[in-house]
Amino acid sequence: MKVGVIGNAHKIKNERVIEELISRLQENGFETARFSSHREIENVDLVIVLGGDGAILHAATVAAPQNIPIVGVNYGNVGFLTEFEREEVFNVVELLLAYQKGDCTILNRSLLEVSVDGESYYALNEIAIQRDYACGTSPQILTIRVKTESGDIPLAGDGALLSTPTGSTAYSLSAGGAIITPEAPVFLLTPICAFSMSARPMVLSDDEQFEFTVEKGKALLLVDGKAVATLRENDGVTVKKAPFTAHFPTQNEKNFFNKIKNKLNG
Repeated sequence: MKVGVIGNAHKIKNERVIEELISRLQENGFETARFSSHREIENVDLVIVLGGDGAILHAATVAAPQNIPIVGVNYGNVGFLTEFEREEVFNVVELLLAYQKGDCTILNRSLLEVSVDGESYYALNEIAIQRDYACGTSPQILTIRVKTESGDIPLAGDGALLSTPTGSTAYSLSAGGAIITPEAPVFLLTPICAFSMSARPMVLSDDEQFEFTVEKGKALLLVDGKAVATLRENDGVTVKKAPFTAHFPTQNEKNFFNKIKNKLNG
């Protein structure tokens, strides 16, 4: 079994941690490869990411299409997507031995596939269509229409989020959205600073396809926090469930609500 290792140099101050982890993996019979960036992930059976939630998000969009599972070690702040804290880094070896034997649970997390201007992007957390605050000539209220198989949803305000269950504990939660367990087959549509009090977060089937159209104003399209396109009036974005999932081996599949308690109440 070949294991890739990525370490965020800005987060990990002690370079010997990565070297020691690789050494322990090799001592337990694992072949290893070290990557300096998530873009290099390929030709491994599993990848270990030492970093924060951002590093996990980056790795997932590359690893998931290749069916490569991810194990995260928290070297960031919250670390909601990671399996271990930094002081537990060497416990990864034990988890990998269990994974190799088929003795651990795999959490499968859905991703969003976003299509705009002929390009496709993938998000583990959410896509955001957000008012372009830097554009002085744009109206102060952004008007969006969301077309679904269940009907059209008009939204006015600062924008809207479409989140996976994974992303329900991120930007969407700060915007007033609900917390959704990772295995739920749904997406969450959350208005951002809605102009109307009748606009509320909505839980929708992840089988649906969503078409977002800017009806008034100028917006930015963000995919897991990264701006990928500027949207003007009548511009559209199509979003649907990606044809693959991100796989996360876990030592305890029942720890979701413990993470809610321990990491989101700080």
